[in-house]
Amino acid sequence: MRKDKKKRRLLFRSIILVVLFSLVGYALYQNFNSDKGPKLKDTAPNFELENLKGEKVQLKDLRGKVVLVNFWGTWCKPCEKEMPAIQTAYEKYGDQGFEVIAINIQQSNFQVKKYIQQRDLTFPVLLDQDGSIKDEYDVYKIPSSFFIDREGKISKIYEGEMEERELNTWIEEIL
Repeated sequence: MRKDKKKRRLLFRSIILVVLFSLVGYALYQNFNSDKGPKLKDTAPNFELENLKGEKVQLKDLRGKVVLVNFWGTWCKPCEKEMPAIQTAYEKYGDQGFEVIAINIQQSNFQVKKYIQQRDLTFPVLLDQDGSIKDEYDVYKIPSSFFIDREGKISKIYEGEMEERELNTWIEEIL
């Protein structure tokens, strides 16, 4: 009789532990897979940031063009590796209505200017010095790229270093 009680108690405690672990796991899953940030086919959130000359630039002003919004940092090696491909695409597709907005995350104007000059990059670079646009776009890994069609809708989101071939393919699909 006593062994029966112990077995039931053990079974009951095991069930409670399984339920608790399941609830914790579900809560963590929901937290990491929340609906933060823009999704595919959403209208890209507008933003206004300063470029390296201190001029204000708004995303909405580029409506009618295909836009690559690329979040990056000077310390990021994958960012550095993809910059030549972005520069080549900017030169190749610019006359077809393609624009690049490279958003540097939380670095000084001086650091970014030096980096851009050393690499002869000519596409527009904006400064997100407080990280608010990074947060609005829910960027947690860089480089992160958002491809925006002529109507202002997000057509592709890519995290990580882009290769020139795939970058060209994605641009051509949207153009």
